[in-house]
Amino acid sequence: MKLINRIARSITTLAIAGVIGAGALLTASDAPAIDKIHLKDGRVVEGEIKQDLDGYLWVLTKVGGVDTEVIYEPKDILKVERDAGNATDAPKEPARVASKPKNETKARDANVTRAAVLSLGDHRAGKDTVGIYMTAESIRQAIPMLEKELGTDGTGILVLRISSGGGLLLEIQRLSDVIEYELKPRFRVVSWIDSAISAAAMTSHAVEEIYFTSGGHYGACTGWSGALQAVQGRGLEEVLFMMEKISDRGGYAHEIMRAMQINEPLSCSIDEFGNVTWDQSTDGEHLVNEGDKILTFNSQNALKFGFSKGTADTIDELARAMNVPEIEWVGEYVQGIPYPVSEAEQFMRDFRDRVKKDEDRTNEYFDRYFSALGTAQGVPREERGPFLNKARQALKLLQRMVKNNPNFALLIFNMETMEEFDEWVREQERIIRELGK
Repeated sequence: MKLINRIARSITTLAIAGVIGAGALLTASDAPAIDKIHLKDGRVVEGEIKQDLDGYLWVLTKVGGVDTEVIYEPKDILKVERDAGNATDAPKEPARVASKPKNETKARDANVTRAAVLSLGDHRAGKDTVGIYMTAESIRQAIPMLEKELGTDGTGILVLRISSGGGLLLEIQRLSDVIEYELKPRFRVVSWIDSAISAAAMTSHAVEEIYFTSGGHYGACTGWSGALQAVQGRGLEEVLFMMEKISDRGGYAHEIMRAMQINEPLSCSIDEFGNVTWDQSTDGEHLVNEGDKILTFNSQNALKFGFSKGTADTIDELARAMNVPEIEWVGEYVQGIPYPVSEAEQFMRDFRDRVKKDEDRTNEYFDRYFSALGTAQGVPREERGPFLNKARQALKLLQRMVKNNPNFALLIFNMETMEEFDEWVREQERIIRELGK
């Protein structure tokens, strides 16, 4: 509660500072109403749509004769007429690509294996940070879609397409757990490595079957904290121990990941049957890492030393590498994406898009909330209603942001648990109620 009180006091200070900026809004525009928003409760709101964010409309309209910006949620909107006459349907969530119906027919053929690609991160689009764009919770939410598309008998193949330059250590165990306890019991899980650096490689290490693209790379798992200080001491020992346990899940020798975490040599010997024995020294038949740098595999040495099961740049090559003679990739082809996009994959792409928008607009969400709250504090009680309504709606945006990615509770609000964040929200709701009395 002390934490909440401190936050509430800082909010009051910030809100008061925002009165002047919000007050300018009252006189900023006398433009005539040009848009009409038809609400499901029968009301028609006339005004100017200032912003459309995922179907949430910011509308500058008259409330009690005063220009006021009000937020309307998609669930409340029936249709929108922009520029007085161009009617459109209510805003909707971005369209998802459904799996092809024929997949359900093919699933009845025991000789046909269903497979789906689920992308974890997208480093080329800058949406790849583990713990932000690649989370255990988003995977968990995709599981019902994957079950519908791949079946529940364990024969479906789930390909985790890894494309990430690393991220938060705190998410690694969560990701490993969801792979080990929730994905593996349902599907044949494989990793397809485009880029798996640091936390991304540590995540994929729980998967027994790893394939690379020809340009794929995997490793460089040094942990950092603060001003780019490498994790040392007890913190390092804890991470090394965690990765030994995760290595066991994937069936990998501890020496491999250790050489990816700290400067230690690594060599191996390969017998006539292809069995690989790893050695944390330079004494093996093949020198893998001299020990003066952190190990990173590419597709060539990963395959040579038996870490990778194969190299594939297309899903046809991947199917051959997995030794699946007849395969049905669920989803539909989308221009620019080298594999069919299933419902679960579209969900994951939408998740990353929402996170990106929230990241880009976090300051905007706070500004809207604090400005509205501060303005309400600075006007007579009878005039507070519109501003308190705007504050409630801006608070909903902050709640939606954290609901979409619970890690934002820590990264943005500096709160270690969702319970703390929920308590903070309740305190803000109390402040709004008190101002409305």
